[in-house]
Amino acid sequence: MQRPCDSERVRLGLCLAVAFGLTGAHITGQPEGRRTVVGIRGSAFLINGEPTYTAASGFPDADPNIAGTLLNVRAVQAIFDDANYPNGGTKSKPYQSNTMGDVFFDYPDGTWDPDRNVQEFVDALSDWRRAGLLAFTVNLQGGGPVDGNYGEDVPMQPHYNSGFDPQGALKPAYAKRLQKVLEAADRLGMVVIVGFFYQGSDERIEIVDNDQHLRTAVVNGIRFLESLPHRNVLIEINNETSVGGYSHPLLQPDGIYELVSLAKQEAGNDFPVSMSWSGGIMPRGSKGDLALRMVDYVMIHTNGRTPEEVHETIQAQRRWTGHDRPLMINEDGVSAFNLHAAASERVGWGYYDQGWNNYRDGFQSPPANWRISTAVKWLFFEQVARLTGSPVPPRPSVDDPEYPVITIKGLKAGQTLTKPAWIEAIIEDRHARWPIHRVEFFIDGKPYSYKRTAPFMLGGREWWNPSEIEMGPHTLRVVAYDLRGPRFTQTCTIEEIPFTVGPQE
Repeated sequence: MQRPCDSERVRLGLCLAVAFGLTGAHITGQPEGRRTVVGIRGSAFLINGEPTYTAASGFPDADPNIAGTLLNVRAVQAIFDDANYPNGGTKSKPYQSNTMGDVFFDYPDGTWDPDRNVQEFVDALSDWRRAGLLAFTVNLQGGGPVDGNYGEDVPMQPHYNSGFDPQGALKPAYAKRLQKVLEAADRLGMVVIVGFFYQGSDERIEIVDNDQHLRTAVVNGIRFLESLPHRNVLIEINNETSVGGYSHPLLQPDGIYELVSLAKQEAGNDFPVSMSWSGGIMPRGSKGDLALRMVDYVMIHTNGRTPEEVHETIQAQRRWTGHDRPLMINEDGVSAFNLHAAASERVGWGYYDQGWNNYRDGFQSPPANWRISTAVKWLFFEQVARLTGSPVPPRPSVDDPEYPVITIKGLKAGQTLTKPAWIEAIIEDRHARWPIHRVEFFIDGKPYSYKRTAPFMLGGREWWNPSEIEMGPHTLRVVAYDLRGPRFTQTCTIEEIPFTVGPQE
């Protein structure tokens, strides 16, 4: 398929704008309409020509390790809808999950509304940006809207969330919501990673010879993006190519290189192209290896890994795909320790907070509360603020009788430590089904040690020596994470104790 010439692309963009009802001031195609332009130079991401998180790009106090990276949030449900609704996904007609019970998308105060969802999302973005966040991922087929993807061993998710019709045409309602997101991010100086396909929903596009409808969807998606003035976009063809959850041949490791080639041809110099990868090194010379060498930036997922394994995964990926392009994690979990592991490797990191459908916890289970509404969310944005030299957001107050309770043994508020101390966090798990996942210790807001099994000792040992840190006042923070699903959903409780390190005996 030949790429249209510039005049043909302009005509096509205007036609698409008319077709989607997007004509007017926002669809002029004029350079002055662009506020945020994402680019790549070597292994660094740029915004408006400057490496991210540097003094030149407005972050004079940022950690030097994050220069040229994109700290990001997985917000794939920002343009979510369910074509089955209200015949499915309501309180009265919920979907069923083997692990999480009834699944429905109604708000506590009303019915599901995709326009409300996207409006609340763009309203929350200014808080994210104020804390130093520069990027987030949306997806035209969303993501799993419940922990464990309903726990069903079936190829297709029961809800119907797809921005493409069965023949690959882009649906106007999704296009309008996506445009709204791009406009808001553009104004704020933020980058949007636009995903096209998600496993379990790719089957909503009909599988035909040569996967032609899928190819059509890629072309239509990119041409729509080109019809807008916004150039704050990175393209993610599909989520986790390597997981084996796709029915379309071209979304699998042996076929994705064809879509990468097509997308790069269509996008030209307008949008960097990639897809995300989750585990496994492909043999050199294989089609999957070819695809990873064709992308403009390398994007991986590190779900379920320890901080040490994040380091190892990044290093292994660089041995495979080199150091000449940006490497980004756009999905991991909620642990700040993993965030810092990636940052120390000069890699952007993606916060993935599954939550559940209660309009409070998480960002991926509609209806999502896009505000910094829980301790888990706050801890991530607080750490982003510290890394980027930005204002720390206010900490929300959330009281839940099922959150874990932390009792700290061996340290009292205001105590002065002059010799080694036995400091242990004793965790009361108040949820009958899901266990405590891990306990993290911070000193003065910085990650210090963590443990996944009791006893939860500061520094991972029985007698902690306070001479390991400077004399003077400090604050110990203990964070206890509790699983709330089989895979990803977590809550947490935070306790802080001020103390002083005095002269050692």
